[in-house]
Amino acid sequence: MHNKNKSLISKAMVLLLTIIIIGNGSIAMAVSDVPSSFWANTQVNSVVDQDLMPLYTGDNFKPDSIVTNLEVVTAIYKTVKAAGLLDNVQMGTITTKYEADLKTIGIPQMLAPYDSDVYPALAYALEYNILTLDEVKVFVSGSTLTNVKKVNAAVLISKALNVYKQENLNKIILLSYKDSAEISLSAIKYVNFLIEQGIISNKGDNEGKFNPNSTINRTLLAIMIDGLSKELTEGSVTQPSTETSTEDETEDGSGDSGTVVFETEKIVKGTVKTVNDGDFSVTVTTTAGRDETYILDEAQVAVLGTLGSFNNITLGVNIVLTVKNGVVTKAELDKKLLTIEGNVVQLTDYIGVSQNRRSLKVAVSDKSNEFRSVYDDTIVTINGLPSKATDLSPGDKVIVLYEGFDAKRIIAYSENYEFYGILDNNLETKTGSDVVITMESGNVFKGSTKTIVNYVGSNASYKKGDIVKATLKFGEIVKLEWIGQAKTVVGKISGINIKKNSELTLTLTTGKDETYGFATKAKLLNETGDNNITIYDLRLDQEVTIDIGIGGITKMQLGRKIIAEPTAIKATISQVVDSSNVLLVTDENNRQRTITFPVGSIYKATNFKAGMVVFIEGKAIADTIFEVIKITVQSE
Repeated sequence: MHNKNKSLISKAMVLLLTIIIIGNGSIAMAVSDVPSSFWANTQVNSVVDQDLMPLYTGDNFKPDSIVTNLEVVTAIYKTVKAAGLLDNVQMGTITTKYEADLKTIGIPQMLAPYDSDVYPALAYALEYNILTLDEVKVFVSGSTLTNVKKVNAAVLISKALNVYKQENLNKIILLSYKDSAEISLSAIKYVNFLIEQGIISNKGDNEGKFNPNSTINRTLLAIMIDGLSKELTEGSVTQPSTETSTEDETEDGSGDSGTVVFETEKIVKGTVKTVNDGDFSVTVTTTAGRDETYILDEAQVAVLGTLGSFNNITLGVNIVLTVKNGVVTKAELDKKLLTIEGNVVQLTDYIGVSQNRRSLKVAVSDKSNEFRSVYDDTIVTINGLPSKATDLSPGDKVIVLYEGFDAKRIIAYSENYEFYGILDNNLETKTGSDVVITMESGNVFKGSTKTIVNYVGSNASYKKGDIVKATLKFGEIVKLEWIGQAKTVVGKISGINIKKNSELTLTLTTGKDETYGFATKAKLLNETGDNNITIYDLRLDQEVTIDIGIGGITKMQLGRKIIAEPTAIKATISQVVDSSNVLLVTDENNRQRTITFPVGSIYKATNFKAGMVVFIEGKAIADTIFEVIKITVQSE
């Protein structure tokens, strides 16, 4: 017993001696899965040694592990705390302030390998206006933590750094990335700030791209967190007051929130249980056995990879929905049904003892009839409205989607039906031609025009993109009225008239003013196109991209929206508009184009003259508006 006690005392003395030798220093952690030859070994070991990004069990850093939004915020918090910029007592009060809200949202209190730093990290970000509560809500989708986009990670780190740098980030910025147009206007200044601080490169990847919408791994996060740490500990910083806004202010004193958009996406798989043509909704029985209902009025429908419409959706079909931020953007069907087209001859009474099946007789030609079985749950629309099979009348034009001999959906048109739509093809008014019209509902009408059709409102031929009002008689077009031209325009808001039917005046890049009303289902979006805004959020002189369709403005998005990849055209300058810094040109296809110059461009309209033949490399930002990347004059 005496020897055992002596051994224990010896071990204790060794341990005490070790502690004395080490003093208050820290023991560097050995990272088992990041060798010394690893390209970011220095940065990884730096954040690990400072416990800014802890190791997982087994001393693994997991350099290729995809980063979530929650990890970015937690790593930022640990970095600011390690720099001595946070008071522990104050952080306890701030954490308590937001704890109930975070629990309500469903944010987990523990995150491997950060342990219980989650709530303090989010509370810190909320208190210092790095995040809003609405943005935190999309950190979790169901029970899954959402992955962070590269641009969002950059914005969060940039905003956290500027809490202590307090620089005015509102300036003219021209990023050199080849995909800089994909970075939202609200994020550009934050990305530029990290470039200026040397935290990220202005050159991008080996293709010169920033890849704003890509995910990032722990290695890339380590590089940015290491840069943040150096700026906070070695650079000049100012301790902010949480009583005042930490946001950058514009010259007129108005804050720019620079909202970060955290987009959450989920995939829903199942079979269609019910279909409602009235509100374009479907109820899906998911693979997990739950019934979930979704509105598909903004969804693109694909049938076996081919573009379709809501009319292709029938009961029992397998469906895959893509849902972004609660909105269904895509619906994919795995079955294409056969169709017959003709006129109703007769719908019988119930056949058989089941009392749920009728027979529909359809005249597909003058001498040929087809028969299909119709059931109580067969989907029927007449003139675009949900109906019953018993509402069909002899003579009604019908398109029957069927499988075997069973009708799955019946699309019918009665004697008189009017609808608005956009032409998908050019029409020959003198001889008649096939016509395809995308209806206001999103469904597609296919028919034909004849020489007896009454054309109203257009002196010229009807072209693809024209907005029209069609009048049908038993599914045949008897009148076509020209309403206007669907188009995309870019300009600055010069007038906002809020009334029962509100209007927006836009000063186009040509200097011309145009006023538009709003369609019934007009969508107003922020710069990224992810968040809905209202007309009350609009301000004069904001640059916007507007889609004009049925009823007026169908979509308005803040900022310029690039709608085509870079391309090149040869054109002749017809007019130089000095006041607006634009060129009006005619290309080789005799098409009129407006040429604009981005902020910071080395080219200006005043460098050119009418009559010059020029080669222009650029991007289409609207149907006829071209933004210059490079422009050269053809030598004489």
